[in-house]
Amino acid sequence: MNVLHLSDTPLSGGPLRIHNLLNKYSKDVESKYIMWQERAGHRYYGSADAGSGSSRELLEYLIYEWSNVLHLHNRWRRQSVFKILDRPPPKKPSVIHIHNPRDSENFRDEIDSGIPIAVPAQYHPRVYPECKFIMPNVVDIYDPVYMKGPMPEEGLPVVSYSPSNTNARLGSWDDKSYSVVGPILKKMRNSHEIDYQLIHKKPFAEVMAMKREAWIGVDEISTGSYHLSGLEYLSLGVPCFSGIDSLTEKVVKDLTGCSWLPWIKSSKDNFERVLRGLIKERETIRRRSLDSRRWMETYWVPQTLAQIYVNMYEKL
Repeated sequence: MNVLHLSDTPLSGGPLRIHNLLNKYSKDVESKYIMWQERAGHRYYGSADAGSGSSRELLEYLIYEWSNVLHLHNRWRRQSVFKILDRPPPKKPSVIHIHNPRDSENFRDEIDSGIPIAVPAQYHPRVYPECKFIMPNVVDIYDPVYMKGPMPEEGLPVVSYSPSNTNARLGSWDDKSYSVVGPILKKMRNSHEIDYQLIHKKPFAEVMAMKREAWIGVDEISTGSYHLSGLEYLSLGVPCFSGIDSLTEKVVKDLTGCSWLPWIKSSKDNFERVLRGLIKERETIRRRSLDSRRWMETYWVPQTLAQIYVNMYEKL
């Protein structure tokens, strides 16, 4: 099965991770990827097979001849490649994988396309009731970039936090609770309780190197969900705070078959208190570190993730 991924931007590296996962762990799929723009500002996650600099012949061959399945990320016929080629998407098995919040742009064309909609197994199913597939975000836990070394024995606890946007509205998906979490972590840094590691506007390789040094990670505590960032912390064996609510918990349990979640559940009302308690208990941090990594090794195994995607393609 030849699966072609298409996206206008890297989308935080999500499509590239799926593409790489399929080629590494699936015997049933060969994946190729057209990413129109490989960089989103300072962010670079890796190269695709084709993009804005590719020839018309290559683009048309991949889309209209080579592929058996189109995995369209965020956009359908609004994708830049179809505008440049001045041709409509081909009528072949396809799925539109919407990664972004519903209010981030107008997805009406995609929703009304008649093509099955896939969304990440985060908060998205509640705002995209039209979705047919609920899919895992990909973290290859066996890639060295997602594996953690030993925790330091001395020094202040390193608390790591990587908001995507430090200017977003209060409690939005984009700011990862920065308006709540940021001031608390700054206060605790100024009182010499923690080493506050703020990760913002850095290349992916540098982000992961910094996260690997963390004792504790913070995802977000406002929307009832978690982000890819949280999965990265867990894979690294970094205990991670998140405000996961009952709806998201059900989504993850239904997807994985697990009976418990490894995130440290918190809210804006108790985050500071719970964090202050945790940094005093280094043995608890070590235990949660082991539990986090063990959960990922049990429920977020790359071969299993790849098969979930293969199963989706076979249903199209």
